[in-house]
Amino acid sequence: MVEARSQLAGRIKLGRYGAGKTPQVTLSEVRGRRIVQAAGWPDTFDVVARQIAKVAGGTVPGTFGIAAVADTVTAIWAGAERLWFTANDPTLMSRFDGKFTDEDAVFLDISDSRAILRITGLKARNVLAKGVTVDMHTSIFPVQAIAHTMVEHAGVLVHRVGPEAFELYVPRSYVVNLWHWLTESAAEFGYEVEE
Repeated sequence: MVEARSQLAGRIKLGRYGAGKTPQVTLSEVRGRRIVQAAGWPDTFDVVARQIAKVAGGTVPGTFGIAAVADTVTAIWAGAERLWFTANDPTLMSRFDGKFTDEDAVFLDISDSRAILRITGLKARNVLAKGVTVDMHTSIFPVQAIAHTMVEHAGVLVHRVGPEAFELYVPRSYVVNLWHWLTESAAEFGYEVEE
């Protein structure tokens, strides 16, 4: 099997950059995570979604805007009658093989269509505030909150994975532009690029 190559290959330079001696932000690309989209029909998807989540090894998010995190699988409402399941498991898609009909749901491995960028640190929220039109304050956007938004002309899904940690699901064709924006936006705080 051909291994997917990151759009950022050769562009990510490990090290410390920007202002200050101590970086207040860390940037990295999340590699190896699989994303499977399950899409269904309005009249049946509420019931089918619970069955799909059980097969995936996760649970259905209780509400739109909050991800459901199980042991190894995260479930995200990506839209109406559309769930994303993410896991660091190359066989994630095979969990659904033969378990559902097209009348139940349609499954698509969208892993290669998205890149995932991670930003952490005390000033992560400040960096994102420069271009994300979502209020990132913890009282509004708590841990496990998700939001669809535009950043640098790209539709991005933002997921708060920790108190000072965010993951951005970016269309692959926009990831170089978004990486550049992140590094420029983080420079005033000092940032470190990690593997």
